[in-house]
Amino acid sequence: MLHCKRQNLHRSKLPPPGAVGHIVGLSAVNPRRKCIVSHYPLYDNVSPYSMGIHTVWVRFLDNGSIQRFSGIWFEELP
Repeated sequence: MLHCKRQNLHRSKLPPPGAVGHIVGLSAVNPRRKCIVSHYPLYDNVSPYSMGIHTVWVRFLDNGSIQRFSGIWFEELP
């Protein structure tokens, strides 16, 4: 069991797992390519540069590929 006092100090707003949306500005070919938030990494960077989690793993619905992006680039669809 982990006994850590440090929490997600990055203060970023992450989308919930299972949210469907797209990555803003992904490419000029298909900027509205749909994806679903798969999971979060356990930790992003080495301290003290970035404390906490600010990236998400998404699975694209067209071909099933899984890629990692910053949470600020994910835009949830209504």
